[in-house]
Parts: sequence; structure tokens; C-alpha cells
Amino acid sequence: MKKKKIAGVVLAAVTALSITACGGFSAEDASAYVKSALDAEYKADFDEYIKQTDSTQEEAEAMYQEGLDTITAGFGLDSLGISDELAEQYRDVAADLLALAKYEVKDAAEEGDGYAVEVSYEPYVGMQNLDQDLNAALEEITASISDIQSEEELNEMVYQKVLEILQQKVAEPEYGEEETYTIHVTKGSDNVYTITQDDLVGLDYAMFPSE
Repeated sequence: MKKKKIAGVVLAAVTALSITACGGFSAEDASAYVKSALDAEYKADFDEYIKQTDSTQEEAEAMYQEGLDTITAGFGLDSLGISDELAEQYRDVAADLLALAKYEVKDAAEEGDGYAVEVSYEPYVGMQNLDQDLNAALEEITASISDIQSEEELNEMVYQKVLEILQQKVAEPEYGEEETYTIHVTKGSDNVYTITQDDLVGLDYAMFPSE
């Protein structure tokens, strides 16, 4: 099992987002824009995002589903021969993990042609001891195996146990102290405002530290 890969994947959910806003744009607009993007990405709340970006419902949902694809792909399930039912449960827990994001978008300040938007957040720290939990689970499984099983059966058993660990961490979320992060909304040459991709990725890892 790719234990290290699982420990590091939650939550690399930010995919190749192309989220923009046009026209007259104030500090209040920048804050609302950032909040709409985060709500769409983590909470599957698309209404304001659609208004802010002139996206369609289908485009917003596709962005969110792509985030789930990124997470579930990181679990390394594709070539393991696990059941479709178990794979779908991993997708469900990925959505539950995203929804644990705890943040509040604050005021924006002018920064050159764009804005710097402050976001306060409480990091979800439930994954920081994941290695230890996985090692304990693997030892438990190893001790319970009396006969050599097929690789597919073993993978199903291991990943079922990992899923149970993740589900428990979702059910009993743990957070660290409140911190702040700055997201930059930049103005392009075409008078279009865009949230910096690197900032979204950085906030993602800040809110869901794995170590």
C-alpha cells in the first residue's frame, strides 16, 4: 500500500482552476470573489461562484468533481483491483474531507492593480498522525491473516481499513489554532481579475497539513 502517498494527498484538491471576474472591481468584490471560489471548491456551494464568474452550473460542478478526482487519484486506487463500491466510498470521504475546511474571508486591500485578500482559517490537523494510524492498521491486518490471499483481496482488506480510519477522522475533526493566509487577486492585461493559482494551492495545504 502506498502509505506515504495517502498521507500526503489530503488535500491536494486544487486543480487547474480558471476562475475570473471582469468589469469594475472593488475591494468588496475581491473578497466576495474569493469567498465564492472557496465555497465552490470546498463546500460544493456554487450559487455565488456562478454569479461572480458567469460560469454555468455544469462548469462549477465539473470544477468541484475535478477536485474530487485529484484526491481519489492520489489514494492510488486505480490499479489495485478493489471493488467499485469501495472506490466510490473513497470519493464520498474525499467530499467529506473537503467540507471540513474551516475558513473566513476577511477584507481585501489594494495591491498594485489587484487586491490582497486575507483569509483566516483553522487548520484541520486530523491527518498529522495518519502514518501512525496506518502502521497500526497494517500490523492488525498482518496479524489477522492466516492464509496467503490474492493481492486483490489483500488490497481490499487494507483499503477498507484505511477508509474506516479516514471516516473516523471526518466524524471527529480536529483543528489547530487560527491562522491567516493572503490570497492575491490579480488584474490581467485583458482587464480580467483572477485568483492566483499558487495561492489556492498554498491555502489548500495550509488548511490540511499532512505532517
